[in-house]
Amino acid sequence: MENNANCRRLMQSVSEASFYMQDLKLYLDTHPDDGTAIEMFREACRQYKACKEAFEENCYPLTPCGSRDDNNWDWLCGAWPPERV
Repeated sequence: MENNANCRRLMQSVSEASFYMQDLKLYLDTHPDDGTAIEMFREACRQYKACKEAFEENCYPLTPCGSRDDNNWDWLCGAWPPERV
């Protein structure tokens, strides 16, 4: 049960980092010369990647490219939304 709670917490971090990154991307679509926003976007991308890597290391791959095992096709080993309790 503790692992499920940890995975939920990590998924929340991935979701928040993704939202922040996408929000900055939308802003930059209309303000492409805002240097501060560009740096914020770069940091948001680093934060998103770190959160995603932490989730995949501790829980399961989120995408086929996140598979950790070179000898086994394990990316479908996580709990699908209907299976989560």
